[in-house]
Amino acid sequence: MSRVDFYVLPDDSRRSLQHFACRLAEKACLQGQKILIQTQSADESRALDDLLWTMQDNNFIPHSIFDVASNDDQAVIINHNNEPIENIQLLINLSSQAIQHSCEHIAEVLNQQADCKQTGREHYKTYRDSGFELHHHKIEAL
Repeated sequence: MSRVDFYVLPDDSRRSLQHFACRLAEKACLQGQKILIQTQSADESRALDDLLWTMQDNNFIPHSIFDVASNDDQAVIINHNNEPIENIQLLINLSSQAIQHSCEHIAEVLNQQADCKQTGREHYKTYRDSGFELHHHKIEAL
């Protein structure tokens, strides 16, 4: 059974969502996992790509934006399409769509924006009805 963790951030900033997703990706990467960060748009994918390049001076997280024509063998893949990618151990969802891909672990990163919280509630119901193991984490400080 797959596990879904809901991380609820204390603010309403899209940038905080992206930073938190990058920190989750970094932690999983250091554990040797293959990570997919699912975004809402090409612009958000590019913003995450930039953030992963610049968020730490002394550490690099190998990553790429998914391209159907290429063989994405990076530790972290950023994707704004719904193309299924195989062998993903952690899928970090920043999109408004509940994840339909097969993977071991899904992380839903949410904040205090009304539409984001509503999306989170809808995803929770979808995952619950599909039999996922659900966990909730209220993040107090970033």
